[in-house]
Amino acid sequence: MKKLEKRQRKYFPDDFDPTDWNQVETALKGLLESELNEPSDLVALVEKATELGDILEEEAAWRYISMTCNVDKKEYAEAFNRFYSEVLARAQPYEFQLKKKIYESPLKTELPEDYQHMLKIVSNDIELFREENIPLQVKERELSNQYGAIVGNITVDFDGERKTLQQLLVYLKEPDRDLRERAWRKRYEGIWSKREELNHLFDELKELRIQQAKNAGFDNYRDYMHRLKGRFEYTPQDLFEFHEAVEKEVIPFLKERIERRKKKLGIDSVRPWDTSVDVDGRVLKPFKTIDEFVEKAIKILKKVHPLFGERLELMKNSGLLDLENRKGKAPGGYNYPLLETGAPFIFMNAVGQSADVRTILHESGHAMHTFETVNIPISFYRPNRMEIAELASMSMELLTLDHWNEFYKDEEDFKKAKIEELENAVFFLPWCMTVDAFQHWIYTNPNHTPKERDEYFAYLMERFNPGVDWSNLDAEKMTRWMFQLHIFEVPFYYIEYGIAQLGALAIYKRYLEDPGRAVEDYIEFLKTGYSLPLDKVYEKAGIKLDFSRDYVRSIVEFVSEELRKIEG
Repeated sequence: MKKLEKRQRKYFPDDFDPTDWNQVETALKGLLESELNEPSDLVALVEKATELGDILEEEAAWRYISMTCNVDKKEYAEAFNRFYSEVLARAQPYEFQLKKKIYESPLKTELPEDYQHMLKIVSNDIELFREENIPLQVKERELSNQYGAIVGNITVDFDGERKTLQQLLVYLKEPDRDLRERAWRKRYEGIWSKREELNHLFDELKELRIQQAKNAGFDNYRDYMHRLKGRFEYTPQDLFEFHEAVEKEVIPFLKERIERRKKKLGIDSVRPWDTSVDVDGRVLKPFKTIDEFVEKAIKILKKVHPLFGERLELMKNSGLLDLENRKGKAPGGYNYPLLETGAPFIFMNAVGQSADVRTILHESGHAMHTFETVNIPISFYRPNRMEIAELASMSMELLTLDHWNEFYKDEEDFKKAKIEELENAVFFLPWCMTVDAFQHWIYTNPNHTPKERDEYFAYLMERFNPGVDWSNLDAEKMTRWMFQLHIFEVPFYYIEYGIAQLGALAIYKRYLEDPGRAVEDYIEFLKTGYSLPLDKVYEKAGIKLDFSRDYVRSIVEFVSEELRKIEG
């Protein structure tokens, strides 16, 4: 296995040590003290700051990767937290001063047009920065990391074996309904064993977050986060309209799909453990080994564009993949950019089910985004807006969809996989609205009790229920939110998935009409990063930023028609 060589540094020596605070502080002070006599000096300052940030981020990346790959070994979490508190957190005031130096420079008016969007981003960051929030953010990071450690280490007895919550998911595909139900209930048994601990953890996180908002002069954490995320192009009220659009346009369509599932399964009602099983009792098994899994993903990506497959192959050969589920590994999946290496790392928990196919291709979309933007010399223009990042990943799922026969050689299995992907894309929307609406309520009603929190979540589960029967499962319905790591670890990072899902379906529609042009526009979108406002970035992909009721209806009608074609 060949390790990728780090890219040549332009401004800092190869022996610069990002773990040595003295070296880091000296470098930061040097940037602050640099003279700005002409616009080129300001451009150079931005590039130097970007390179220093890349050096620090690469160190943080590897520590985060090690921590999530080994949640059962506390030394990795300690190493990550130590670097975060001793270096990254201490660098934040200097980073703020750097942004201020850039923004206050009279030379900014002479910068090229390419830098104007950066100035808007910098201005927002300056207005929201509060030095007193730094220790709160350090504490929040430490606490939020506990969620992965708690949930990742939960195991339950299931048919004579200890199983992780992730490993139990595979049983929800099994034809045996009793087996599915037992596995489903065991997952709740596991999460309930930590229910009090998770409630306490969340309340601690909530108070830290509320204090940060107050320090920045906001009435509530929701409004603070909306601004902090730079959501210049839409408001919280627009999101409430999005919630309603999904409720009115998506739920009726999905209720029809659930009714269809009920009839095919021959059951009286579709229970939560009936939503993933193949309706004819056949379980999709796309691969047996991790090697097979990766090779097939590479072949699929090459069919969409040769470069996509070559890049995943490079990652495989360079040790930049950790894909299989095991005890002691954090839940979930991610693509982590390695900014000095010039490539990303993909982490996931594959157990041999169809969801793993979606995950590897989803994370591959993020990976292609990393490859296309890692050389942008302005860190602010990396694809750090999640509406942009998730459009890249969700679109890759759909751009590859017609090539999934690499995983499913049997024609009927292939059809099932396509139906499952399209259905899941739309079924996700009500859940996305539930998670988003839940967080709006949590942080605009900050004095709620854990009981009130659970009750409100149960209400949202009813509001956005696509026809699944949750009768006599009140306790489970109330605590379903505890499985959602975003609520604990990255608050308000979720609605982006819904916005991006609509965009991804629009890109897929264009791909079916004109594959070559759609892929060209997709690559152009990847290269753009966040160098333009969000709506303009979406235009690069050949689509529009829109989550109105009319737009949601048009997407639902498109998916409905595609499903009719597949199902015959």
